[in-house]
Amino acid sequence: MIRTEQLTKRFGEKTAVAPLDLDIPEGTFFCFLGPNGAGKTTTIKMLTGLLRPSGGKVTVGGIDIQVEPVAAKRLLGYVPDHPFLYDKLTGREFMRFVAGLYQL
Repeated sequence: MIRTEQLTKRFGEKTAVAPLDLDIPEGTFFCFLGPNGAGKTTTIKMLTGLLRPSGGKVTVGGIDIQVEPVAAKRLLGYVPDHPFLYDKLTGREFMRFVAGLYQL
């Protein structure tokens, strides 16, 4: 389960993600749709712990990603839209890299 409570991200005076409340049950297929600049990638980066929110809270499987980031990230998988490491690592090296990040 992924839950956000008043999740917000500001860059200076610009609000990229207005207070967002989500409750996505386990096993649910969920996607973000919207135009460029709508905050989709920013929200996903906050959900995965790659970007710190300006306000609000994210829990993954009941674990607060800011309080226990490694435990929460063990429940997630994330493939960025610009995978800069793929050209530099073999498949095995990339898997070891990701496993190390999540302490697996």
